[in-house]
Amino acid sequence: MFEHIYLISFITFSLLSAYLLTRIKMIPATKTGLIERFGVYYKPASPGIHFLVPFVDKMILFDVNRKLHLNREIISINGEPRLSISMVVDYRVIDEKDYHDQNVDQFMKDRLIEVTKNYIDTYGTSIIFEQRIALKTRLKGAILEHVIDWGIELVDLDLVMVMEIPRYQN
Repeated sequence: MFEHIYLISFITFSLLSAYLLTRIKMIPATKTGLIERFGVYYKPASPGIHFLVPFVDKMILFDVNRKLHLNREIISINGEPRLSISMVVDYRVIDEKDYHDQNVDQFMKDRLIEVTKNYIDTYGTSIIFEQRIALKTRLKGAILEHVIDWGIELVDLDLVMVMEIPRYQN
């Protein structure tokens, strides 16, 4: 009789121990995480070892170093395509909560296109290739205005291609 109780106790203890060991999570140095408690943001998780409360906590991992690629974005003014632009934005996630709460890549893309449109409205596209440095500086400034709101740090912005789209006249 006692042999069955010991066996059941041993199996239960083994299963419980195995489950609790699966709740220990390791975050590598190149990633960061968010801990959700009951599905709601609880706290950030830095690289290292973390224990998640069983049945309560969930961890979301994502890369700290990120890249946003804009490939051949067409900038239109008054419904007419005027410029094709490609760029790569390298950034690092600093504040996990602010980054997680917002769709940073989409906001950044919209802001970069808006700044480029304003630049074209002001200076035109005729010598845009020669003005790459000025445009790049404006784009960096536009991102730097929002880094605190987005919880990021700008690492680099590279204008890969800036090309004027010729106008066709009938």
